Amino acid sequence: MTPATTPRVFAPALRSVAREGRRERARASPRRASASAQATTSSSSPGLREAKRALLEACEGTFRGSAASASERAAVEEAQVALEGFTYKSDADPDLDLEALAGRWRLRWTNANDVLSVLRLARDSLGAVQVGDIFQTFDARGSLTNEIRLGLAFLTQSAARDTEGGLALKVGARYERVDAGASGEKTTTKNDDAKKKPSPSRRTLALVFEEAKVTELRISDELELVFAPALLPRGAVNHRLLLALREAEARFDLSSAVAIGAPSSSSAASGKKTGAPVGAYHVTYLDEDTLIGRANGAGGTFIFDRVA
Repeated sequence: MTPATTPRVFAPALRSVAREGRRERARASPRRASASAQATTSSSSPGLREAKRALLEACEGTFRGSAASASERAAVEEAQVALEGFTYKSDADPDLDLEALAGRWRLRWTNANDVLSVLRLARDSLGAVQVGDIFQTFDARGSLTNEIRLGLAFLTQSAARDTEGGLALKVGARYERVDAGASGEKTTTKNDDAKKKPSPSRRTLALVFEEAKVTELRISDELELVFAPALLPRGAVNHRLLLALREAEARFDLSSAVAIGAPSSSSAASGKKTGAPVGAYHVTYLDEDTLIGRANGAGGTFIFDRVA
């Protein structure tokens, strides 16, 4: 059999294997397939695909928003509003599918001042500080983790994007969908007819942070040589020290603060701990690979793409 004829002979078999692999993946992850199929907005229409492309192009070259000019910020806002319009194609306020929301999302753009200050610090530090990927991870049961990877020159491994160097700052939180009936207070009209006030959006989540931790430290090769010189044998003490550095965690409890964004009586009634105030989070667009959220408390827009 010659090299020229080999692909022709094996092509049918390879196609059969590929088809079987796709079927196995579909059977192995019905929950993900279901969540994608039930995503708030399907990205199949040509107009929607064009709107998403325009938004991604507007975000390019802005260093996740930290180096955006006024005209670039305006372009992102215009493209974002156009894409969000597909969520509200009718007057109805669609429900948020928490199964579709579940997953790990990577930040593409923000105008939130707290995040921009960190990104600008890294940009202006001439390499002394690195800000790697910024993630937001949801599950469908009410848990949320915000993660940012940071690197320090000569002290940690590179924290460039798409790497796991440096260290991770993670903030664990819980979320609850704002109950449309919880704020349905009644008012009296001139005709004494009982009428409910407009209910909050069914796409709004009440967030409360519970714990922050610094973890997953990856020290630089130079620093590792200080603790375990290459020319000397590594003993048990060196090994334990390096292992302790890699597994070190610093935790900070945030559960003593007051929650914001949930109905005023919900925390007391449920007996749950309160947590650090962060406000409400309104998911204005969601499909299988794109997430847009607007923070009502601290303010700011967040545009993510899915990584898992």
